[in-house]
Amino acid sequence: MTEQLLAPATSRTAMQCLLDPRSVAVIGASRTSGSLGRRVFDALESGGFAGAIYPVNAQATEIGGRRCYASARDLPPGVDLAVIAVPSAHVLAAADDALAAGVRSLVVITAGFAETGPVGAELQRQLAAKVTAAGARMVGPNCLGLINTKSRVNASFSPVFPPRGRVALSSQSGALGLTILELARDRGLGLSTFVSIGNKANVSSNDLLEYWENDAETAVVTLYLESFGNPRKFAELARRIGRTKPIIAVKSGRTRAGVRAASSHTAALAASDEVVDALFESAGVIRADTIDEMFDIASAVSMQSLPAGRHIAIVTNAGGPGILAVDACERGGLKVSEFTRATRATLKSFLNEAASVGNPVDMVASAGADAYRRAIETVLSADEIDAVIVIYTPVDPAQSGMILDGIRAGIAGARATGNVKPVVACLMTDGARPEPLVVGGERVPVYVFPENAARALSKVTRYAEWRHGNFGPATRFSDVQTAQARALCASVIAARGDDWLRPDELRQLLAAYGIAITPGVAVRSADVAAERANELGYPVVAKLTSPSLVHKSDVDGVRVGLGNDEELRAAFADLMRVAQTLSLADAAVLLQPMVGRGIEMMVGVANDPLFGAVVGFGRGGTDVEIERDVHFRVAPLVDRDADALIRQSRALPRLLGYRGRPPADVPALRELLLRVSQLVTDVPAIVEMDLNPVMALPVGEGCAIVDARVRLASDVLRSTAGGRGQPAGSAS
Repeated sequence: MTEQLLAPATSRTAMQCLLDPRSVAVIGASRTSGSLGRRVFDALESGGFAGAIYPVNAQATEIGGRRCYASARDLPPGVDLAVIAVPSAHVLAAADDALAAGVRSLVVITAGFAETGPVGAELQRQLAAKVTAAGARMVGPNCLGLINTKSRVNASFSPVFPPRGRVALSSQSGALGLTILELARDRGLGLSTFVSIGNKANVSSNDLLEYWENDAETAVVTLYLESFGNPRKFAELARRIGRTKPIIAVKSGRTRAGVRAASSHTAALAASDEVVDALFESAGVIRADTIDEMFDIASAVSMQSLPAGRHIAIVTNAGGPGILAVDACERGGLKVSEFTRATRATLKSFLNEAASVGNPVDMVASAGADAYRRAIETVLSADEIDAVIVIYTPVDPAQSGMILDGIRAGIAGARATGNVKPVVACLMTDGARPEPLVVGGERVPVYVFPENAARALSKVTRYAEWRHGNFGPATRFSDVQTAQARALCASVIAARGDDWLRPDELRQLLAAYGIAITPGVAVRSADVAAERANELGYPVVAKLTSPSLVHKSDVDGVRVGLGNDEELRAAFADLMRVAQTLSLADAAVLLQPMVGRGIEMMVGVANDPLFGAVVGFGRGGTDVEIERDVHFRVAPLVDRDADALIRQSRALPRLLGYRGRPPADVPALRELLLRVSQLVTDVPAIVEMDLNPVMALPVGEGCAIVDARVRLASDVLRSTAGGRGQPAGSAS
């Protein structure tokens, strides 16, 4: 062994020593075949690792032909990584010995820590503290281990060593990690690094993202996540890294079970998984629903260039699969557009008379290799097309080899002209999953079904649009009164504790951030109501209010379109009877001028225990929870977040002007979203907000906030940066 391998690696970071070690000790290596320690040792040996391997076992002098060390304290200086595979009761001592010997990083495969309960959690806390005190890094405990394909390091108990490539993969589940490695091997997807992070006692997904950001061997990042430690840090890293390296994630736990009961519309709509979607969308993370889809997407984005647009051509020899591809494309937001006259003429010049030269190009079952070649070259060269899906359904299996050659030739012909538009293929063959097609120096991802190809391409396309968008910072308005808003909230909490703001407090708070509510006045007698209504001008709206009443419409507490004193007095009496029936304390009637036109929208805020403030936008009114057309972004919003929220709403056609109706003042809605985002970012005591309805008025007239609710709470978690949503010191 050279001195270079044994010299202290002071110039290398602990993360480098962990993920790209030059020497590895296996603490718990055994002579017993099949034991955990022996499986790790054998994996290192069989993987072809060229660095030093040091087995550690007090009961042996030699394992696998290598000298065995009785204790990690006896190891030579400069060992980069120690894999610990001993019973949990001995892990702390093993870690002490390794760290005392100067080992820079640990992989603790052993289970029996936080996942088992309070005793194990305390053991894990002590282990993490030791690692941190030593300035080392650790993966685990309770993990599968890690693999680096460039260095041929298999510091795991996986018998599978995946092919080398440029996709990094992290799994929070060790058991699932074994399946993922097999899937990568079977699909021919090359990995740069695989890490099973286990209990995340030290190294988390965020740490891996930071490492992979500057790792020349990694071009794509894939993650299987079960939980977040610090989602805001994750979003910050993902947004930065995603500009050059796509990040694909499967996040388990999509159900709404366990979502806390919430009193505002926004909080009820903002289920945890919807907040994850919001985080991923704003950060550019490609979310996959399954592990298989994650590999579908990773194959497309790692093997082909990004599409420049959404226009897709489909080339097939069978109508059914072509139709399936069209449907999947349309569902994913892709456009299977008609070809230009010139493209159709070129296709018609060489295809069978029975073939369809529309899109999809259905060459019929008799299409041979030359038809595939020329059709692929033609659609790739068409200016109206951004990407191509090629489908082959074997009619005569004996011809399959020639057909595949024709597909390769068509792609190669386009590449020879400098055409780099992405191509994905669907080969509906029997037997095992087909491997990628090799075309010169590139590989073309292959899928079994056309829907898989279309779904992967649609998600890659949306990522490409995100990547090419504007990455400006969050808009900050200068005409706000932050100190006044904070003081108001502090005084309310001091006086009443956690509570909903009263109408006058609500107006003051929103006004401090340039947000105006439709004028109104609270009255407690019919005579005063008539007097104030005449001052406001008929028609008016009358709303029952009380500190204990959240949703007025739910208790029949709103009367609209009141045109005179007689109607108003009748409505006032009605509302007071409702208040008496409900035993509402301090009830009053709020009078507002009728806003009779505009499109009902809503803007809201909910506070997630992990993510902090999330801003919602969508269709408003009394049916907001039934319509479920509210989408979310994690605050603070940047300009593109506000634009995306508006675009996502099903009300967008109406906002832009529908069937001769005037378009709404969309810039005013956008400004409202950004002002609300700044308010809840600056004033963390705001935990729930409903502005509903917000009437989107015609262009140039702004928007009118007809009703609003804000709830304050004193126990909102703060981040170390002074924001919201994270307990101090959380970094994982």
